[in-house]
Amino acid sequence: MMINKNLPISQIAQEEASNTAILTVTYSFLISMLPHFFHMPLWVTGFTFFAVAWRSVQSLGYVGGIPRWMLVPFVVVGGISVFAQYWTIVGRDPGLALLTVMTAFKFLESKTHRDILILIFLCYFLLATHFLFGQSILIAAYMFVTLLIITSTLITINQRDDSIPLKSRFKSASKLIALSIPVMIILFVLVPRIPGPLWGLTQEQRGGITGLSDTMSPGAISNLITSNDVAFRVTFEGDIPPQKKLYWRGPVMVNFDGRTWSQTEHKKVTGINRDESLELSRYTITLEPHGKKWLFGLDMPVQIPSDSYMNTEFQITSNKLVNDLKRYSLSSQLNYRLGLDVSPEYLMLADIFHQTRNPQTLALGQKWSRQFNSDIEIVNHALNMFSTENFAYTLQPPRLGKHSSDEFLFQTRRGFCEHYASSFALLMRAAGIPSRIVTGYQGGELNQVGDYLIVRQSDAHAWTEVWLDEKGWVRFDPTAAVSPDRIEQGLDQALLDRASSFKIGKRNPFVSKLMYRWDNLQHNWNDMILNYDHQKQGRFLRQLGLGIKSTGDMIIALVICMVFITGTYWLVARYRERPAAIADYEKIINRLLKKLSRSGYKKLPSEDVYEFLKRIKHQQNFDDTQLTKIFETYSKIKYARDLQQEVVIKRFQKMVSDWKAPG
Repeated sequence: MMINKNLPISQIAQEEASNTAILTVTYSFLISMLPHFFHMPLWVTGFTFFAVAWRSVQSLGYVGGIPRWMLVPFVVVGGISVFAQYWTIVGRDPGLALLTVMTAFKFLESKTHRDILILIFLCYFLLATHFLFGQSILIAAYMFVTLLIITSTLITINQRDDSIPLKSRFKSASKLIALSIPVMIILFVLVPRIPGPLWGLTQEQRGGITGLSDTMSPGAISNLITSNDVAFRVTFEGDIPPQKKLYWRGPVMVNFDGRTWSQTEHKKVTGINRDESLELSRYTITLEPHGKKWLFGLDMPVQIPSDSYMNTEFQITSNKLVNDLKRYSLSSQLNYRLGLDVSPEYLMLADIFHQTRNPQTLALGQKWSRQFNSDIEIVNHALNMFSTENFAYTLQPPRLGKHSSDEFLFQTRRGFCEHYASSFALLMRAAGIPSRIVTGYQGGELNQVGDYLIVRQSDAHAWTEVWLDEKGWVRFDPTAAVSPDRIEQGLDQALLDRASSFKIGKRNPFVSKLMYRWDNLQHNWNDMILNYDHQKQGRFLRQLGLGIKSTGDMIIALVICMVFITGTYWLVARYRERPAAIADYEKIINRLLKKLSRSGYKKLPSEDVYEFLKRIKHQQNFDDTQLTKIFETYSKIKYARDLQQEVVIKRFQKMVSDWKAPG
């Protein structure tokens, strides 16, 4: 067992770190880093485990320490390796890798108590980096538990006493964290929020984000269908439109090279012509980060967020990359006409096809242009072909080669939404009808607890728009012709041949209810915590009715609240440290001691009453039977709680009052 001692700061640097301190800091470091190990390079994870394992075994005396002269070249190699991995040391991923490697080296050279303190403070810093990778409730809960462990470790190494029970350490850490919660709430509510996030994802970090792309080729969307990740959540002001009306418009693609569709440059527009006689659908979307600029809206948006614009293809685009959770409100008109005034140049672009690819598809479309008298007849014939002939809607279509549309239409006939949309659009172009691809999401699942829609990556979809005289751009979804269940009831109904669990409602009722509640909790967390921006802060403070309207008011209120909190803590601490109230029998015996002191018999501070009585008897030949009886009564009252009664105390007081000091 170590002796509990508090050394001067000048001596901490020379104090040797104990084995307990090294091992507890090692555990805290590994726990604080655990989620990071899954997205860091394997060599960084391996080296980190090697370093902490070596130092732990060294503290137990099984191996010697690595010489300091070897650590310097290792540090240089570690830094160069991180740079070689990312070609930079700036940014989230390279910065975390470099910090992890350097912390591991610090473990190898740690010897003193000061080194251990540095490591535990690095654990606090590493813990905060988890919010750069995720801000969900689970991440927050994990960080809170880890914070408790790290703080308990800090208490352990500062107490320098191995005998303190683990429960007591956690209890002390819990009290410290609990005391910080009011301060944290005050800072969260009153610190002025700047527009936009405090940090965002950098370019090299977006590769891991799932979602739609700005290009589409066979298999691009079907790869998303296996993902249950949430794309966005939608809260409607009124009734939720039927499933078949839920087309969430995203990237629009008009360029086609024979296999891959891609976007073209476009201009901004102020909006579309709104029919005032038709009702609007108003809703709010909470969009998960996807690293692109596009936003999603229900076909067809007529009112868009202030920090975004609509282009000539009626795609909503944010002014900034969506690298953080984004909440915005929209209004859409489900019945619409658009594109009547589209430019001839754009229509020509929407009618171009690759002359040497997919010859069978081109020949079929050209045949239809000669066979039918109107564009709408061609469109209906194509949809009827998909509906009546042997086409299959499947999540695992065969791989297609150079002439992807030919292989799909005339050989495999098994495909997902992008296969049908792409082939349908090419058939229309071959028949002389301008067409383009729209990607986005279709449908959504109603969370019955929170009354909002959950749109997942598995709801990703592609459809086609064709341009018809006097109608403009009209949406046609060939997938609906092949698999109506996909559009009207959702993906699960369309893929009954697969064991799918995309929707919460398809599970056991009890499990479904729990999952709906959990998703609703996450939705509220996103709304009230992660989306607490400067606008929401202003509304909340105005609702409090305290007159807080400007940044200056927030700062003044912040200072007042912090003074109040710290002052309250100080008063509570002073109250708890106040001397205990003197018991009545102690007051009585003190009056007796004062009588004796005036008679020349003074009690020393280090003596108890029996020692005092014994001393004055032997040293001053003082003998008083009544005084002895008074001291015996005092001792009984003090150590026997059943005698601390009012009647006993009064009798004791009378004994003291009746006693007369000697001459």
